[in-house]
Amino acid sequence: MLDKVFGRPHPRVAPPHESAQVSWSAVLRSTFREIQEDNCLGLAAQLAYYFFLALFPALLFLVALAGTFFVDSWIAPTIDYMAGMAPPAVLEIFRDQLTKISQGDTGGILTIGVAGALWSSSTAMVAIIDAMNSAYDLTESRSWWRVRLAGLLLTLALAVFVLLSSALVILGPSILEAVASRVSLDQTALLMWDLAQWPLVLTLMVVGILLVYRFAPDAPDASRIGWRWLMPGALLAAGLWLVASIGFRTYVTNFGNYTETYGTLGGVIVLMLWLYLFGLAILVGAELNSELDHAKRGPVTQQVEEQKGRDARQDSRHAASHPHRRHSDAPS
Repeated sequence: MLDKVFGRPHPRVAPPHESAQVSWSAVLRSTFREIQEDNCLGLAAQLAYYFFLALFPALLFLVALAGTFFVDSWIAPTIDYMAGMAPPAVLEIFRDQLTKISQGDTGGILTIGVAGALWSSSTAMVAIIDAMNSAYDLTESRSWWRVRLAGLLLTLALAVFVLLSSALVILGPSILEAVASRVSLDQTALLMWDLAQWPLVLTLMVVGILLVYRFAPDAPDASRIGWRWLMPGALLAAGLWLVASIGFRTYVTNFGNYTETYGTLGGVIVLMLWLYLFGLAILVGAELNSELDHAKRGPVTQQVEEQKGRDARQDSRHAASHPHRRHSDAPS
């Protein structure tokens, strides 16, 4: 069932460990070249647009989900954790929207409004699916409803994952204190938590990105090489996202003044740029995984796969430009 929704199997391709050896320098060079050829900078701008449109419905869905399965007091601690890497203007937008939504009556998780919010927020995931296909040089073969269903399932899975991750990070100190009081641990345990919480956040980010890399593309360039072969791109994307986010926060806080330039829209501009950096990091990681997969399968297999992709795209364009031939070629 999942293969029907998320992609089609390719059993003919040998797994990576049975194929060619990898030259990391060649992979990095080809990754940089593909980032330019696939216009990842433009794709990241498209993703930022869809992320922004889907952001507030996604927040509504998260608040309803948290109110159903968890507690409502997770907003302030979550914003506090984000303060280390997100610009203040972004934090203010998140805080205001989450507070307004939490003070309203969402009606629980099983309402038409929340279902509509889930549907609207899944548009960002559908955009990610399209971007992943571009990164892997794939032509979408799934029907519209399967792509939308994949987007909905991924959105729902990531929403639950985000809430579980937030609960783990936020409730971690309280859980550790309770355990420490029972087994007579000293303050060293709390100090260890302070040191381990950011590696934990990075690990959770990597797992979330792995879910996208595994299930978003239409096809098993991701699935056939297994989870551990998707790890390099996920680590790169998470690392780039953290570094870029912290660097952007430092710039906005100390040097940039978007309010003077854009007025009341300054916070929105900062949020769009922040989402743009996130989308670009996801695409760069996907390009690395794609080139790593090509290198593992060897140049011959890569050329065959690329030629099949070009043929499929040419056939689809030809069919679109000559729709009447489908009926004239059909048997009478």
